[in-house]
Amino acid sequence: MFYFRINKLKIIDNREDRRILRVFGKDRAEVKLNSFISTNMTHLPEMDALLATTNPAHQKALLAEAVANVVSSRVLTTIENVTDNHEMTFGDTGYVLFQSEYIPADFSWLLLAIESDRDQRELGQQMASIIHDREFDGLLTDTLSLAATTANPSYAAAIGIGKFVARTLAERIRNDKDDMVGLLYTSLNRREHYPHGERKRNHVPDLTNNMFVDYSIFGFEPHPQSPPLRRLPPVAGKIRPRRSA
Repeated sequence: MFYFRINKLKIIDNREDRRILRVFGKDRAEVKLNSFISTNMTHLPEMDALLATTNPAHQKALLAEAVANVVSSRVLTTIENVTDNHEMTFGDTGYVLFQSEYIPADFSWLLLAIESDRDQRELGQQMASIIHDREFDGLLTDTLSLAATTANPSYAAAIGIGKFVARTLAERIRNDKDDMVGLLYTSLNRREHYPHGERKRNHVPDLTNNMFVDYSIFGFEPHPQSPPLRRLPPVAGKIRPRRSA
């Protein structure tokens, strides 16, 4: 089994609108965490068909389906009443963002934090709509290039799509009422980073130095089934009662 957990999150600036603070006197934000995880076991069924066709319209349609799959598989968490220098502790055992039956050889994590009052459905729709972005053709070109040069096209494509979603959404929210709180990229491999199935890191900075993350990995290989216990044969003879003195 394999478990990936977020244990603590610290946000320096909650990105709450200072105009609201001056008018209403409060500095509390609602932060939405979007976690995208890809491993060498990630499978995007659209990739096989994408590599098999040369029709540009069909390629775009298949990549759009892959984007929708990546967006829908993200883990969503909403945290309310976030203040500046806020520290969030996810219980004494952390919050599992990903688990699998086997320990992955490669693991990539993207954590995007957004200050937003929108509901998750609306935010998800905005993420899915990036297929209409002017940079989508570039994503298609990059995905096809990566797929042609890697042994695991689905894993490479999932990483690229996650980064594209985060980057495009970050550009959009700059011109909207929402604001990006933090963006963290992490790429790990088992041989180097968790050879024994364990890893724990604290106070990891994101790309903006506005967010710091504590996370941990715990994994173990399934043991072969133990043989059934043998029942001991009964003791021969009778037990004599003990004589009293």
